Amino acid sequence: MDHAIDTRQLRAFVCLARSGSFTQAGRELHLTQSAISHAIKSLETDLGSQLFHRQGKSVHLTHAGRELLPNAETILQSMGHARAILGTLDQTPRGKLRIGCTTAAAQFILPTVFREFKESFPLYEIKVVCGETPDTIERLVKNQVDITVSLRPQEVTKLNCHAIFDDELEFLVSPLHPWAQKAPKIKDAASETFIVASRNSLNFALVQDFFMKQGVRLNSFIELGSSEATKELAKLGIGVAIAARWIARTEIEAGQLIALPLPKAKLKRRWVVSTLKDRPLNLPERTFIGLCEEVGRRMIDVRP
Repeated sequence: MDHAIDTRQLRAFVCLARSGSFTQAGRELHLTQSAISHAIKSLETDLGSQLFHRQGKSVHLTHAGRELLPNAETILQSMGHARAILGTLDQTPRGKLRIGCTTAAAQFILPTVFREFKESFPLYEIKVVCGETPDTIERLVKNQVDITVSLRPQEVTKLNCHAIFDDELEFLVSPLHPWAQKAPKIKDAASETFIVASRNSLNFALVQDFFMKQGVRLNSFIELGSSEATKELAKLGIGVAIAARWIARTEIEAGQLIALPLPKAKLKRRWVVSTLKDRPLNLPERTFIGLCEEVGRRMIDVRP
């Protein structure tokens, strides 16, 4: 055979192979049973091979049919991806991008990304769902969002994680806090009150694990639900926040907060854009990831 296979015949073949019924295949493709039968006979003639064993109203793949099925599925899938990509090359592409992210990403990373994204895709609808990293990744795995922006999750077997930047957690204290005058030792953390956004966050788990490895158990917390509220209490000297400098860039530059390195060791994190593994990305999605990487590069140097 030296001519191309008719994709309509391939679609009929795949649908019939999956359903095992001419009636069901016709219903799914909105064709008559006769049209499906004709398409299959034409495909078998073109290929010179019998693809199905026919037993009454049901059909089963022959050896040749089983060999063809994965190739046919790949061809149809590739064509679908090509159509999706070409659709985004329109001067005014339309579509919807569902983003899952942490509250910190929504506040500090995504505004710049969205502003630049909208310049390229002005008619694209964007939906943002905020949550802690574990919840955000769960939504991605369940296909409730298309892309996530979060800390790198602990389990990544189902994901493609695109690193956008690394940061380091430090103590954020009021200039009037005793630690601002004398750097704390690791044991001092046991008697301090720490201000956290959420105990359910991956960030909280990282902090807890860090101090446990140093032989220190953190005992006192104030949970506020947001980075902004956390900074406000730290500014008042009510407790100590543990965060990256870029979260409090304005407050550090204004002298309202002082960033102090954690004792004994550094606690580094990685921020990533995650997508489901093996899911091809369209042009807007690839653009979004590229913009996140660019914004991440700008956020690395935040020291006053």
